[in-house]
Amino acid sequence: MSNAFAGTIVFEARLRLLGVTIKRELRAYYEYTPPWPYFDPETGKEMTELEESKVGLEILARPRAEKHLRQSGGSLEPYWTRANDLVASGVFNLRIWDRLDAMIDADARVQDLERRQKANLGAPTLPNAL
Repeated sequence: MSNAFAGTIVFEARLRLLGVTIKRELRAYYEYTPPWPYFDPETGKEMTELEESKVGLEILARPRAEKHLRQSGGSLEPYWTRANDLVASGVFNLRIWDRLDAMIDADARVQDLERRQKANLGAPTLPNAL
């Protein structure tokens, strides 16, 4: 089974190592099936499935600041490199995962609304409030 939504979310991170703080962009790429009803463009139906998500991370390397690269003629252009070891359990605080999960869910809701609009459907129904 493939996940209902996929996307990327970019955010800033400050890393403090050995007394030095640097800012880098992190990019989370994800596949996500939400617990809420979503529109599936392949079937043309509203679907509800078990929640599932897969997340990977990349960090934007900025070699232009590295003196040895300038001297050796190496590339000075920023590039994305994998940082999936940061996804390992216990590396990030649970609050970070909660915020990232909320960002992924919000991004999927935007995608769902766009799919519904493209299919000339209205906005999704909201659950009844108690």
